[in-house]
Amino acid sequence: MDDSFASLGSSGEHRGDKFNDRGRPKDRNQNPKTQEHMKYQSDSPNFDRDNFPPPPPGPAYPGDKTSWLPPGQSHSPHWKASIDLNGPDDRQNRTPTEVDQRNGHHNRKPHGHDYGPQSSQAPFDTQTVVPIYHVPYPLGKENHNGFVPATTSELQQEYKPHPQKLYRSSIAIKPPPTFRPVPVNDNDSMPRPAPPTVPPKPFKDTRVFEDVDTHAVEVSKEDHKSFRELVWHLIYARDITNELEKARAIFLWLCSKDLAKLNFDNVRRGSPEEILMQLQSGQTTYAVVYEILCSYAHLHCKTLTGYAKGAEYKPGMRFTGEQGQHSWNAVLVNGAWRLVDCHWAARRLVGKQVTVENIRYELDEYYFMPDPHQLIFTHYPDDANWQLLERSIALTDFENLVPVKSAFFKYGLQILGHREAVIHTKQEITIRIGCPQFKAHSLAFTFTLAYSSGKEEYHGMKLNRFGMQEMIDNVSFFTIRPPEKASYRLIIYGKDLDQATREGVYGGVCEYELVCDDHPDHSQSFPPCVHTSWGPGDSHAKYGLVPLQKGAIFSTVRGLAEVRFQMPKELRFTAKLKSNDRDEKSLAGFVMNRIVGDVAVFTVNAPARGEYGLEIYANDPDVDGNSLYHAFQYLIICDEPVLGAVEPLPGLPPGFLGPQPAFSRFGIVAASHVDPYIQTESGEVQIAISMSQQLLRVTSQLSYASDDRSEDLSDYVLQQSRGNLVVFLLKLTRPGLYKFQIYALPFHDASENLPAVYNYLINCTETRAALVPYPRQYGQWKEGCYLYEPLDGRLHPVDGAGNGTDFPLILFRLEVPKAIAVAVIIGDQWTQLEQQASGPWEGEISLERHWGRESKVAVCANFTSVKSTNYSTLLEYTI
Repeated sequence: MDDSFASLGSSGEHRGDKFNDRGRPKDRNQNPKTQEHMKYQSDSPNFDRDNFPPPPPGPAYPGDKTSWLPPGQSHSPHWKASIDLNGPDDRQNRTPTEVDQRNGHHNRKPHGHDYGPQSSQAPFDTQTVVPIYHVPYPLGKENHNGFVPATTSELQQEYKPHPQKLYRSSIAIKPPPTFRPVPVNDNDSMPRPAPPTVPPKPFKDTRVFEDVDTHAVEVSKEDHKSFRELVWHLIYARDITNELEKARAIFLWLCSKDLAKLNFDNVRRGSPEEILMQLQSGQTTYAVVYEILCSYAHLHCKTLTGYAKGAEYKPGMRFTGEQGQHSWNAVLVNGAWRLVDCHWAARRLVGKQVTVENIRYELDEYYFMPDPHQLIFTHYPDDANWQLLERSIALTDFENLVPVKSAFFKYGLQILGHREAVIHTKQEITIRIGCPQFKAHSLAFTFTLAYSSGKEEYHGMKLNRFGMQEMIDNVSFFTIRPPEKASYRLIIYGKDLDQATREGVYGGVCEYELVCDDHPDHSQSFPPCVHTSWGPGDSHAKYGLVPLQKGAIFSTVRGLAEVRFQMPKELRFTAKLKSNDRDEKSLAGFVMNRIVGDVAVFTVNAPARGEYGLEIYANDPDVDGNSLYHAFQYLIICDEPVLGAVEPLPGLPPGFLGPQPAFSRFGIVAASHVDPYIQTESGEVQIAISMSQQLLRVTSQLSYASDDRSEDLSDYVLQQSRGNLVVFLLKLTRPGLYKFQIYALPFHDASENLPAVYNYLINCTETRAALVPYPRQYGQWKEGCYLYEPLDGRLHPVDGAGNGTDFPLILFRLEVPKAIAVAVIIGDQWTQLEQQASGPWEGEISLERHWGRESKVAVCANFTSVKSTNYSTLLEYTI
């Protein structure tokens, strides 16, 4: 079969250009970087030196880096010499483009196809004027709400794909004998390079290309014997006529094709096959191949050359000579020039199945027709007209722009301050990055800090410790404290928690060079927490916790600071406090967490002035077992004098305070103190719980917990019951910390062990409570009884309300449900109390004959029958 092309001419025809010892044409009158020949053959090791992203896979594929040629060895001339895709070759009539690298000002002399503002031979239809699409300057600007987008709010014109049958029907992979691909005629009238007349992107979401992409991937898996077969299969077999779909199909084929497997049967000198094969050896570029394919798909396409901020670029770098040279494309789609960079978009094909998902998983689709206002941050064409901006920028402006990655724009980020790539400072500095409000809760950020030399430590400490990141609303703050006079490299990373990426890792979004011009006075690292990002942690979304405060930095008030979260369900927590001056173990007593209703509260009591890191870990008992995961992290600043020694909290196990697992299971409600941390200045506390579903056996324990002691003071607790309400009267006899624990179990459960249902921590700063304990209470007292008097557990001769004698009568008045008889027993004397109309049991007792002889007074009840002598002890007093 004849694979010749309609416009090829003689297959061996080419110009005999002379080459120097580096494979460059020898021409004293042309700038090697901008001349037409080098546009298609990158045989210099410094051409397209972006090194990012990696080329498609294949063991025989050497990457997009090129190798030097031995002296005297030349490459074949570029494909344009014999294919004539762009009309007559006029390189000999061109004059060089002069670029002042120092100030970025371009003085362009008129020449054939240099479409500059002074060009006198531009092959354009002068009557076709493309209106300017006005868009704000790409850097954006601040307003009182934080930031405004750098792009217009006008809705994009959505691309509507062809019917699916166009891509789902069967096709003939082999071209018919009459098929002859013909390149586009670049002599046809084309619009000048100008900003698009429609919004910067002709589509809203690349998912609209699903059918086109599937087709392109299928084509990339096929082995084609000739360029003719490839063009037929990729474009004409499915009769693709939409220009945007053509450009997309070529883009995805080139980015997904395994170049190591690219092979043609007959590779003639100067043929398209030769140019495509040269991509394997690095003798040409992705941009050249893309232009060839576009031309034979009847798309006008230009290969643009210039500078790009690739992998080797560092903030502040100046572009001179060959350093940072790169090539990309401008393709004319529906009357508007669109930018494409297949080299930076190329990724490896993941998985064995030919699916769009496998390609997109690694493909960086951002570089398919990005907004020119965004691409200018990383790509600077030699011809300023191809910036496609309403207001072009100079090279110096480009060099000073913050280098951003594709993820920066895919996430819709904005730089709210410090828009320059190099920042000079003498002290702490904060950089702000804004994101869309609707993405504020799904974007996560982090950073790395290193010296410009690459060193990452300062006196054995990671430099990351001198930086922190926090998110407030939709603004991310990066605060850096340079430890010494030096230059530093700050790289900011981000990831979208809503998107399932292959590794779930952070990707770079932008970077800076920080230059500390002087020695900082008091620069200290941030507390040694597990992350450099403060606020929400890696697992916060998993638990659905909602912070009830903004930001990640809090200052203490009288030494105290609190952080609160709304909980969607029952969770367990633990917290750690970190400091540069104290070890973690010694700080354990200065942080506590508790549950207040559906709110988790974490309290820090700073032991001294300074900065503290608060790490919060969470556990969902339904799915996490005993593992706790990092959920939040906060910076606590105590910038006030701390008077005297701060007493640490007692050692409390995780989840000790507040409701325990059985609390809700038994239907118990905290009726008085929902907050398990209680502060009192009187020493007298009343705590009440209610039982909403069933009656329970309830008991409690009070213990003094200050000074690492654990002293049982349960005698200073009186349990009162009335209906489904249980009230605990507590006497705190001295200042300090107390633990109060409530236990409960249903009556039908005969177990002797009652589980804890609610735990309190009580901070008593002062006390006026009497030192007399309550009467001792036995089991059946705690089954619904209520004591009116006497409340003191020690009876004295002057007690009571008698007639003022030395031994007055003492009134006993109490409620004992279901009791048949109630008696007060002193020694062998029984005094039966009388019940007043199904109300309290009452009676008066004299201690005169028992004083000095007896030491105990018991209150007992009969619950069986009138004739029974079986009484159960309810209360016990001392005389």
